[in-house]
Amino acid sequence: MTFSQEYFDRQGYFILKGVIEPACRAAAQRECESLVEGLAQQLLAQGKIAQSFSAAPFDQRLLLLYQDLPDETPRIFRPELHLPGFFGLFAHARLLEVAGQMLGPEIRLYPNYSVRPKLPHDPRTEVLWHQDAGYTSAEAQVLRMVNVWTPLVPARVENGCMQFVPGSHRQGVVAHERDLHYLRIADTVIQPLEAQAVSIEVDPGDVVFFSNLLFHRGLPNEVDQVRWSLDFRYQDATQPTLRQTQGHLLRSRAHPDQVVRDAEHWAQLKFQ
Repeated sequence: MTFSQEYFDRQGYFILKGVIEPACRAAAQRECESLVEGLAQQLLAQGKIAQSFSAAPFDQRLLLLYQDLPDETPRIFRPELHLPGFFGLFAHARLLEVAGQMLGPEIRLYPNYSVRPKLPHDPRTEVLWHQDAGYTSAEAQVLRMVNVWTPLVPARVENGCMQFVPGSHRQGVVAHERDLHYLRIADTVIQPLEAQAVSIEVDPGDVVFFSNLLFHRGLPNEVDQVRWSLDFRYQDATQPTLRQTQGHLLRSRAHPDQVVRDAEHWAQLKFQ
């Protein structure tokens, strides 16, 4: 499937189907499994669990480990992602090609890259209507960047897939209000548009590109499985991040010596 800039500009998002190869997905999943194994060993050492559920499926083990510790369940991994198996996804040639079409030759992995295990029946993983730019500042409207989202298990309405309001990115940064766990778009802005929302149901290997100005939310996970996904952002590296953290250069004509070279190099770095 060929990326369409015209569609992205009009709708605020674009889905590339089947672009991430099975080996690349498997490498990222293995790193997620290693993170979960580390948590299991920690819980065992602390005497908080009696077994590690090592034979449990990938989409259930974290849930089983924390079934009696709901308030301790991790809901995001970020600094932990400097492991070799994640590099192939973050620096995937096809994704960087699309990012280059949109942003130019200087591409930064913006300092907001995450693995999210969306737990079932957990209000803290039900993400409300928002714009990512709403978490930065009004200045974020000038940032040339694109959000990237890909699941490691099928994402459906039942397990909390994303929803978008197509075309809403053209409104710029809108008013947000503080909720219990997240910021959310003010009701006066989102309520007239909710009927236009579309559900983004995708499979492992699919990649969703969307604007940091697009109105979006994550539905609740209503099934007894963990919905694992990765989200990250590419930015025009000639711009500031508007954060204290600076991210990592993935492509550059101006500074090729500063580009993350390979998986081993990635694993030597840290979230910064």
